[in-house]
Amino acid sequence: MEKKETKGSGYLRREVEGLRKRVDELESAEKKWHQEESHLKAALETLRESERKYRSVLEGIEEGYLEVDLKGNYTFVNDAMCRMVGKTREEVLNANYKSNYDPETAKKVFRIFNEVYRTGNSTELFNDEIIRKDGKVVVRELSASLIRDGEGEPVGFRAVARDVTKRKRAELALRESEEKYRSILESIDEGYMETDIAGSYVFMNRAACEMFGRTREEMLGTSYRDYMTPDTARTMYRIFNSIYRTGEPAELFDYEIIGKDGIKQTRELSASLMRDEEGRPSGFRIVVRDITSRKMTEEALRKREQELKVNAQYLAEANTALKVLLKHREEDRTELERNVLSNVRELVAPFLEKMKGTSMTELQETYLNIIEANLNNIVSPFLRNMTLNDFNLTPKEIQIASLIKEGKTTKEIAAALHLAPSTIDFHRNNIRTKLGFTNTRANLRSYLMSLS
Repeated sequence: MEKKETKGSGYLRREVEGLRKRVDELESAEKKWHQEESHLKAALETLRESERKYRSVLEGIEEGYLEVDLKGNYTFVNDAMCRMVGKTREEVLNANYKSNYDPETAKKVFRIFNEVYRTGNSTELFNDEIIRKDGKVVVRELSASLIRDGEGEPVGFRAVARDVTKRKRAELALRESEEKYRSILESIDEGYMETDIAGSYVFMNRAACEMFGRTREEMLGTSYRDYMTPDTARTMYRIFNSIYRTGEPAELFDYEIIGKDGIKQTRELSASLMRDEEGRPSGFRIVVRDITSRKMTEEALRKREQELKVNAQYLAEANTALKVLLKHREEDRTELERNVLSNVRELVAPFLEKMKGTSMTELQETYLNIIEANLNNIVSPFLRNMTLNDFNLTPKEIQIASLIKEGKTTKEIAAALHLAPSTIDFHRNNIRTKLGFTNTRANLRSYLMSLS
């Protein structure tokens, strides 16, 4: 009986020992679990802190940040992205990426994200255009990468977007402005060129190329010295050096270039300094005009003007000589008329007067009157250039003749000269006789007025 009890006690002891060992193992496992739980809680807290910091950073940046699943449904967006699309966070998270694009842009974005999915490589920056809730178009600069789960499997995409609408508009305005002014420069007849500080051409318009007779490709990179004589190149260097030192533009000046055909051409040029964004000299801008034809015309005009001066001088001398000849001719003609008139008055008229005093038949008197009248008609044209001095009048007779020409009567003349009226009549008869103006009732004053 005791033997059985002893055997049963040993078994119980072993069972109890096994239970104690199991309890110790459980207590040890529980202790280890509590330790792991504590580490896990700490890791979770660290993870939550990291996530809060991560979200705080994302919410504070100016760039838009988004995450979508593989179907393109938004799973996370920051405030900047919400502002960019003009929607609340709830509106964005309840939508697909396609809701912000027109069909064509949506296809473009799909192709890019599909490439990221297939290759696993992030995209380079690319531009897209989204349509805001208010209908305005926003241009973005965007990059995207793949999101993977803990097992490395793709689960979605993350992207960073920057609003570049203003920049793109500015770039477009700049391109349009550049295109506008480039179009103007290409359409003008004046040559326009730009050089660097060393004088090598970096830009030139169509007209400038035509002036040099070369293509733009031939000209760019060459120096202005390549198309000038050494003397002209030194002059140009002094001018451009002055522009560089003073910053003052050069007014129009002439210079010569050598064309592709070797012929010298004359140019009229003005130049000014170009500066970079920091205000440092970066080169020169030049406006040039081909004045070769004008210079040739000016030279032809100068020669023609010289020829005209010589011809004018010759004509002036010839005119002077002609005037002298005409004067001599007029003097000779006047002298001839005076001689004829004097001969008629001295050699013919006295005899006619004597014949009138002789006894003549009526027919003879008629003939004599005809002769006298015809003779007066012959010499009357000569009287135009005759003066009272040509008729041998005395000073008193000249004085009285002058008063008669003024329309004075005999009584008025007598009173003015303190002479008797009969004396005045005597002188009037002498004047008529000397003028060959006898035997006529014509007005003496009118006759006197006809004389020079």
